[in-house]
Amino acid sequence: MSEADRLGLELSVASSPGFSETGGPWVKPEDGLKKIVWSTTVVDGGKHFSGVLPPPPVVIGPFQTAINRDSIGKVAVDTPFYRDIALVAYPIAESAMMLATVKNALGATIDVASLLDGDLETGISLPVGAAGAPVTVVFDYAKPQSLQSATLFIPGAKSIFGNAAIAPQLEASTDGQTWRKIADFTLSPVPTTISFAPVTATQFRVILLPTPPEPPRWTGAPGTIARGSATASGPAKAAATASAKPFRINDLRLSSLPKVDHFEFKAGFAIAADYYALGNLTPEEKGIDPAKVINLTGQLQPNGKLDWLPPAGKWQILRLGSSLLGTTNHPAPKEATGLEVDKFDGAAVRRYLDHYLGMYRDTALPSLFGKRGLRGILTDSIEVGAANWTPRMFEQFERLRGYDAKPWLPALAGVVIGSRTQSDQFLYDYRRTLADLLATEHYGTIASVAHANGLKVYGEALEDHRPSLGDDMAMRRYADVPMAALWAYGPQEGPRTTYLADMKGASSVAHIYGQNIAGAESLTAAMQPYVYSPANLRPIIDLEFAYGINLPIIHTSVHQPLDSKFPGLSFFFFGQYFNRHESWAEMAKPWVDYMARNAFMLQQGCNAADVAYFYGEEAPLTSLYGDKLVADAPTNNAFDFINADALMNVVSNDGSDLVTPGGARYRALYLGGSSQRMTLKMLQRIAELADQGATIVGLAPNATPSLADAPDEYRNLIQRL
Repeated sequence: MSEADRLGLELSVASSPGFSETGGPWVKPEDGLKKIVWSTTVVDGGKHFSGVLPPPPVVIGPFQTAINRDSIGKVAVDTPFYRDIALVAYPIAESAMMLATVKNALGATIDVASLLDGDLETGISLPVGAAGAPVTVVFDYAKPQSLQSATLFIPGAKSIFGNAAIAPQLEASTDGQTWRKIADFTLSPVPTTISFAPVTATQFRVILLPTPPEPPRWTGAPGTIARGSATASGPAKAAATASAKPFRINDLRLSSLPKVDHFEFKAGFAIAADYYALGNLTPEEKGIDPAKVINLTGQLQPNGKLDWLPPAGKWQILRLGSSLLGTTNHPAPKEATGLEVDKFDGAAVRRYLDHYLGMYRDTALPSLFGKRGLRGILTDSIEVGAANWTPRMFEQFERLRGYDAKPWLPALAGVVIGSRTQSDQFLYDYRRTLADLLATEHYGTIASVAHANGLKVYGEALEDHRPSLGDDMAMRRYADVPMAALWAYGPQEGPRTTYLADMKGASSVAHIYGQNIAGAESLTAAMQPYVYSPANLRPIIDLEFAYGINLPIIHTSVHQPLDSKFPGLSFFFFGQYFNRHESWAEMAKPWVDYMARNAFMLQQGCNAADVAYFYGEEAPLTSLYGDKLVADAPTNNAFDFINADALMNVVSNDGSDLVTPGGARYRALYLGGSSQRMTLKMLQRIAELADQGATIVGLAPNATPSLADAPDEYRNLIQRL
């Protein structure tokens, strides 16, 4: 700190030990990231029930009894954490299915007891089929059965990054020879439940098809030979060998009952690239009347006992609680590794930061914290994955969405409440609440605490596709320097489109919210030590400047304290090796001056763009445009992306122009991205802007994603506009 002060350098630290995200060994379990867990009990109505309800699982992991096996976030605590959330009951219909004879691809009978025991850590291993034949599990029934849903869990088939190595699908047959496809399973780190129109057959099978290998994420620089680890590791290697090794299946159940299609994704247990794309082929289905969902929370005793006289019929009691995900900060040494703090709880985030920044404050001289010495904090790209509970969730949900979530809680466990459409709408509202809280309670609190300590905030967001829920522009609005990332690339493949969207999002945040600087993690490489020259790097930096970035922040320049060790220290296999031991380091001054001069000039004045491109309320930019360019972006006029928060709370009319306090001025608002669905509040806001003279370009939305909206009012407003 004193050396940075002596040299006039700005010193900033990451928001946690390691680069992601806000966690450490001082985070108590009650402040850690959590997920919802549950147990069920079926009782007969019309007679008194008195008993201790089975407790929900307390396993530290992503879903029910599944353990945390993600290589990024290791379990940091041994003692399970659990809190009851709610107790509800709802009527159910009598249902039963015949037992099936189950066989593998080789025709051998499978004992499926371990698939049906409710334990996601037990299961079966399946050998590969004959040459050229995929792995299958066949259910053979003595009589035709009608199915409406199925659940599959293949541990390790999908990680937080990369595609799944296999693409399972469910098929049906009446003769065992001709098979017809029913639906695809979208795999994730947790089980996947699919739902479909009733299918009647005597045989059903799950077929496990290997997916094509992913393109290499990291390629060699010009003139170099790519290391094997850059092209044949992780998901790509798994996909290439998927058909040659046994598969492990820990859950596989077929059911005659309807379920919420892909509810594990929709309830926030896993992350989907596009939630609107899930379940579009599932027919409408009437579910349990939400008015018949009985809230028994106040009757649950501390020991789990319930005394209750249910109405006539058969009832399912759903006991909901929360337990730890076990997600940790990374990468960090063992003594600095601990639980990631609850990102949806501002008080927990503040407790985390008070301790974390307090350690720096205690180490520094009073004069070297804030205006001098330690002057900033960086939130790197968030890589904590999914989480779906926080202690104030019910309160925050009602505040943000305007209705009580409790009658709809069974939908979080896959039960169709109201109808399929209504269940999906509730789950949208639930995810949207989590996303809103991530922005305000996590990133907003970080900025508040940092500013109270005199620190500047550098803020990245999602960076690459969608590793966590959240709107990437809203996540960066609180930063003094909103940031993106652009990794190094060779001229053959060009930049990944997710980074283009990330950069345009960061610069749009700066233009709309009034920050004059937009930064980017720049020139990041992987497994490519000392292979790039300025000739290779300049087009990458120029692309940043063209996308509105005016502060390249090079990843990484590691301090080189020794002259006897070459090429020197590095940040494992990540980062541009941009330091004094680089072979062209002594000739680098004109190259560094070029970057600095351009950045300085681009920080002067105000950006001019004609179009505000509204990308909708569902997906972040890095997911919407993770694998494709913005096909409908203006070509003859400059544009900024604009998000829901800015459209609702920042822009205003100046005649026909839309203006922001940051100085941005737009001649038109364009409706793109995921705006084919739009909430009533957003539609009302657009109508307000139009009534005051704004020009709106785009197709009318076809539906609301939210359960909070009145259908008649929605249709009338669409017709008026």
